[in-house]
Amino acid sequence: MDPGAAELYDQALLGILQHVGNVQDFLRVLFGFLYRKTDFYRLLRHPSDRMGFPPGAAQALVLQVFKTFDHMARQDDEKRRQELEEKIRRKEEEEAKIVSAATAEKEPVPVPVQEIEIDSTTELGGRQEVEKVQPPGPQATVKEMAPGSEEAVAPGAVAGAAEIPGEPPALPSISLPNNLQLL
Repeated sequence: MDPGAAELYDQALLGILQHVGNVQDFLRVLFGFLYRKTDFYRLLRHPSDRMGFPPGAAQALVLQVFKTFDHMARQDDEKRRQELEEKIRRKEEEEAKIVSAATAEKEPVPVPVQEIEIDSTTELGGRQEVEKVQPPGPQATVKEMAPGSEEAVAPGAVAGAAEIPGEPPALPSISLPNNLQLL
């Protein structure tokens, strides 16, 4: 039967299927029709019989048609599976290209460095320190001592430990004349 011709009956068969509500009852209607209106279930008993099928022929015919459409369904399933795998593979390749392009375009960003100069000289000629502060992380703070200065360890601190900036040194007090006022 021509596949296009089979589609001519789709509306009638869909109407029956919708009316009965499930495939099992649809098959009962179909085989009931074959039983009532055809010689599908009649057996040829004598060579002179003009209607019916030889024993087992009707059953073999149903099984053959079933196997034909079952094979087509398996091929369709395999084709859909392959298309889905191909679609997934193409999507993964596209994502990999995007990631590799983004990685290739990415320029290395230098680590930001902030330099703070502290001049803490007092009347006694204290130390001068230049401290380079780097962002938090595994990198340590780098200190450079100005020439002629000496490094002092605060009381209670461990020598070589990183220093945390404290309060700025107090300014010397200035005595103001009585008629001068501060703003």
